[in-house]
Amino acid sequence: MKIETTPQDDHQIKIEAEFEAELFDSYKRRAAKKIAKQAKIPGFRPGKAPYNVILRTYGEGAINEEAIELLIDEQYGKILDEATIIPSGPGSLQEIVSMEPLKISFLVPLKPEVELGDYKSVELAYSPEPVTDEEIKEFLSRLQKNYATAEPVDRPAEEGDLVYFQLSGNEGDVVVLEETPIQFVIGDSEQQDSWPYENFSKELIGLKEGDEKVIEYTFDENSSDEKFKGKTIKFTLRVQSLKTLKLPELDDEFAKSLGQFENYEELENVVREQQEATKKQEYDDKYFSDLISKFAEIATVKFPPFMVEEEIEHILKTLERDLKQQSLDFETYLKLMKTDKEKYIEENVRPAAINRVKNSLIIEKFAQEEKIEVSKEEIDHIVNDTMEMMNNMPDQKGKKQKVTSDMVNNVAYNAISRLYNQKTLDRMKSMASGE
Repeated sequence: MKIETTPQDDHQIKIEAEFEAELFDSYKRRAAKKIAKQAKIPGFRPGKAPYNVILRTYGEGAINEEAIELLIDEQYGKILDEATIIPSGPGSLQEIVSMEPLKISFLVPLKPEVELGDYKSVELAYSPEPVTDEEIKEFLSRLQKNYATAEPVDRPAEEGDLVYFQLSGNEGDVVVLEETPIQFVIGDSEQQDSWPYENFSKELIGLKEGDEKVIEYTFDENSSDEKFKGKTIKFTLRVQSLKTLKLPELDDEFAKSLGQFENYEELENVVREQQEATKKQEYDDKYFSDLISKFAEIATVKFPPFMVEEEIEHILKTLERDLKQQSLDFETYLKLMKTDKEKYIEENVRPAAINRVKNSLIIEKFAQEEKIEVSKEEIDHIVNDTMEMMNNMPDQKGKKQKVTSDMVNNVAYNAISRLYNQKTLDRMKSMASGE
């Protein structure tokens, strides 16, 4: 067997393997026997027809095709050994270069290569900001509004009122917006008062139930709503009802009404803890994203295409699962995005997949360089906790489920992987921030 290798630009290697005629002949005879066992040839029992009869009946092409399949199954590992290549995934048959002698080319993905560069010089300060009293106050104010009662009023609308109205829009004689029922709390920034344009709800101030108002507005080309871009729209709004929001007092009674707090102080403390955890998580997500980007700037990362394709499949499956929870299918989502699957993958999914693969390889290499480990004690603790949790978890019928070692191992493995990754990220942070 003669081997020739040619490195490819996409971190794969092309292998051309040439086989001796005698070896290929032996596979052709084995292929003929295999065909004979599956065929019904008059005058011969299954598997007993001689080679020449099989050749005459089925043709050389069928024998060669079967022989090459048998040869690849048995010789591919030897080809890799002789070429001293350790693949990172399954190779693919590229072409039959020639039949006499038999020469076959394969494309084999190589193992990823990562050079971190001077990663110890990477610096990024870690300085999360504490939750402010104002942020706590804003959260409690939103909670207060959620429990507000709406009471009708017979007066002109004021800021903070809840207004129900009908809205339609025309560009000349063309209907751009069919009459649509809408409700707004006037001036409420939490409802993102930017539709159909910024601070639109303020147009309702001074109107009473039954009033009608016509507003003309010219949109620029950057409007978020496609149907309004660059158009001058004449909006007609008609107030149907007007209510004032009566807010509950933020006191012990309000806290108790939520069903899980003894007093207002306890509610405030829990809100602060939750806000601190949320704010820290948001900060950490951005911090580690920025930090890994800094590592990526000085790193050299090579990997074969199949890793990106696998990540694309993973992203799409996750997206489809999330869409299903929102009662949407992928095709409907693509229509809403005004794109097709191929374009969406190339413009949105593939760049994200490449970035994920690159970042995960950088994190993995960093962990190896820094000798990150999960101790035996930590592993034992995770396994014991997992077993206890699963033993106490009921099945779909509410009964105690039968827990197998495979079930425990799968859950524990994921928990150990998360701990390993967190240790790696923490080490990155401590190094970059100078802790």
